[in-house]
Amino acid sequence: MHAIISEIDYQSSQTVSNIWQNLCESCGLEAIFNIPTPHFTWLIAQEFEIDAVDLKLSAIIDSCPKVKTHTFGFGVFSGRNPVLHLPMVKSLEMIHFHQKIWDQIQPFCRELNLYYSPKMWLPHITLALKDLNVSNILCAVDVLAGESLELSVTMTSLAIAELEDDNIGQLLKQYPVDV
Repeated sequence: MHAIISEIDYQSSQTVSNIWQNLCESCGLEAIFNIPTPHFTWLIAQEFEIDAVDLKLSAIIDSCPKVKTHTFGFGVFSGRNPVLHLPMVKSLEMIHFHQKIWDQIQPFCRELNLYYSPKMWLPHITLALKDLNVSNILCAVDVLAGESLELSVTMTSLAIAELEDDNIGQLLKQYPVDV
């Protein structure tokens, strides 16, 4: 699986990493550590034409807005394998930039995940996935319910990430953003 992601500022990244660690220690949730870095996601597909996507992102990064947003509280994407996340406030700049990424990258993708399409996109920072289930979700909610989860988040890069099942994901290419 491939994704276009954005890494986040150091302070927010450290806070998210601390949450990951707390959820691991308290509830045994460790699948999140296969994610290469705390981030939010713009687009996911089963496969990218990497060279073409690289060329497009190299051009797109020049018109990238300075994305600064907020998180507050936490959310759950429900289902058999729920996902615990920090919801992000969308700005008009983020919405327009997301549409640009989607329009320019989708021709070079196979099997797009439509949850990341402009009509359905809910930007978020993932806290737990894959090993979160109905048996341990209450533990995770109990850990987070008393925490202040308000963050000011600044995007520091665009990146092409590759994630393969239970292996640790990797960043294939990074495009720094002037902060």
